[in-house]
Amino acid sequence: MPGYAVLDLETTGFSPRRGDRIVEIGVVLLDGRGRGQGEWGTLVQPGRSVGATAVHRITEQDVAGAPTMEQIAGRLVEQLRGRLVVAHNASFDVPFLDAELRRAGVPLPGPMMPRACTMRLGRALLRPRPATFKLADCCRATGVGLHHAHSALGDARATAELFRVYMGITDGLDGPAPWERDLGPAEDYPWPVGLVGPDDAPLLPRP
Repeated sequence: MPGYAVLDLETTGFSPRRGDRIVEIGVVLLDGRGRGQGEWGTLVQPGRSVGATAVHRITEQDVAGAPTMEQIAGRLVEQLRGRLVVAHNASFDVPFLDAELRRAGVPLPGPMMPRACTMRLGRALLRPRPATFKLADCCRATGVGLHHAHSALGDARATAELFRVYMGITDGLDGPAPWERDLGPAEDYPWPVGLVGPDDAPLLPRP
């Protein structure tokens, strides 16, 4: 059964088309039953100002020795291969990641990678409905701990736990879970091969 790659990004802003870049990425890997298979996170050198330090708490000094997206793209692709990407507000994270990987020279196919969004799933599955469907409110409504909010790995861990809650809810439903139709396309998504090489830089987790 295909697994899941739960990810979160911290970025310099809201639009890669306007030059915004990733400054941190966190990934939590789950198997098809939601069991943990590993995690990692790293700061990323954006090649420009880090943007809203007041939000993500990342400074220019923090990313001075961080790898670039080009240097971690191969490692990231290998982690995503064969898995359904899960993110909270995936309509932001996944197109941003797609744009960054293409900018880094990764030959992605035309269609964007299959994904599931825990924000959208929350609207369909959570009863009673939380005050908003931001990550913090969804976590509060389900009893999921959110530690180190607005750090990529902290948010990815909380999103992974929230997704496990959704798995438990859908176990009692008639019919397949809302994301199951995307598992096959995720497994078959034609990620490029042979991208991991000697130029891959060491990761630099947030202190």
